[in-house]
Amino acid sequence: MDAWSGGYISDIDYLPGFFAFQAPSHLSLALTVAGFEAGLGDDFAYCELGCGLGITAGVIAASNPAARVVAVDFLPGQIAAARALADEAGLTNITYLEADFAALADAPPPGLPMFDIVSLHGVWSWVSDATRAAIVRFLATRVKPGGIVHVGYSALPAWSPIIGLRRFLADAAAAMPGRSDQRVLAAIDAARALNDAGARHLTRSPWVQRILKPEGAQFPPAYLAHEYLNENWRPMFAAEVAEAFVPAKLTYAAAATLTENYPDLCFSPEQRALIDGQPTEAARETARDLCLERGFRHDIFLRGARRIADHQRSQRLGALTLALVKPADKVVFEIEVPGGKAEMGQDAYRPIFAALAERPRTVAELQRIGAATGAPVSAVELVGMLVGSHQALPMLRPGAAAEDTARRYAAAVTKAFGFPGRGLQFAIPSPRLGTGIPAYQVEMQVHAAMVAGCAPEADMVADWIAGELAARGESILVDNAPATPEQARATIVAAVAEVIDERLAFWRAVGAV
Repeated sequence: MDAWSGGYISDIDYLPGFFAFQAPSHLSLALTVAGFEAGLGDDFAYCELGCGLGITAGVIAASNPAARVVAVDFLPGQIAAARALADEAGLTNITYLEADFAALADAPPPGLPMFDIVSLHGVWSWVSDATRAAIVRFLATRVKPGGIVHVGYSALPAWSPIIGLRRFLADAAAAMPGRSDQRVLAAIDAARALNDAGARHLTRSPWVQRILKPEGAQFPPAYLAHEYLNENWRPMFAAEVAEAFVPAKLTYAAAATLTENYPDLCFSPEQRALIDGQPTEAARETARDLCLERGFRHDIFLRGARRIADHQRSQRLGALTLALVKPADKVVFEIEVPGGKAEMGQDAYRPIFAALAERPRTVAELQRIGAATGAPVSAVELVGMLVGSHQALPMLRPGAAAEDTARRYAAAVTKAFGFPGRGLQFAIPSPRLGTGIPAYQVEMQVHAAMVAGCAPEADMVADWIAGELAARGESILVDNAPATPEQARATIVAAVAEVIDERLAFWRAVGAV
């Protein structure tokens, strides 16, 4: 932590990664599902506050070549890394700014546009009250009428059980030597000792136990440091966030987590009746969060909310073209939803999946296929089930040409971050989708091999990946031990073959290869 950082972790970068819920296409879809006007042209202006290493903003720019993207972070190392990736890919429609939010609000640089969309993820709960006030001033003056604001934040009451642990980690780490990632691991060891000694507040919380169990290495140290060691960490109730945004004339409209816009998937009939009976929207939203275990919220606000009629919503959703993300034999009919599990009726959805496996189709086409089985499905339900379960993605521009810049950006990200085995999720930009295809590192490696000219054959791609790993000094682990050359090759070939089998058809359908 440096003197200029205002209590924010600055000695280590945040983890690189892609967050699909920040994409304009996704935010627009969530608003449409919730019954709000959210029309965006191809030439929208988009701003990300707190862009980190810039991956999400870069993917959005590469997926929307007519858009103007501005990404802001106050850590200079992260901005330098983000600019280097954009330069390597030849990405020209994005500007990365190193700026303090107060300076950005009060003295914006010349030429800064008014924005159709502003997104801030992992910022609001980790900065000071003064910085939050600066963010609101920025939103009040830089968001267009009708514009969209997305904010992701740690939410109460779900975070209540972990507040004590977080305070201990911050206090203990403050007196420890080393970088923030080293200090947070040492503080967790100290908390683990308290837990083993029977500290009641720690032992009775399943959430705390997920962090403290020895295999908690599932949480990367950089994530833990940025999550728990910032001085101004503060989870909030949704009503507090909504109240803070009032001076910017922003009104809460929808959840960016798509299935949270479907009350039937979130609450029992009794819960819905009690929620609806509360006297204010603030009380209703708090009641929803008492019923859901929603530790992190992704709220969408509008600067001038405009409702659309149900028939308009159905028409707009019906016109969407959906592409199947996975092979038809890999689809599932029971899915996780906020309220537990939901079952897709197989009479209607099995032929729908079969039709999507042939080619992308409009929602209206899929509705007709479902209706022919005698089990009609509404456009709203169909989108919620298919897109909400991450088994299909809407194509914003089905006829868009393949974009070399998008492929180069994916390859640049893979080269910079995609080879160490950290299980991070990135994305392959697609102008046809208007967003990125979420992809883990092995998928990014396979895609990079194809961009480099490899045929989609497991042996050829595996050889290319093995060469890249060797050049970086990276090794394959089998049972937590370095693999023999034979084991390494077999492991790579198997992983590559699975990616080609499960992803290649979709990549081709959306112009990614």
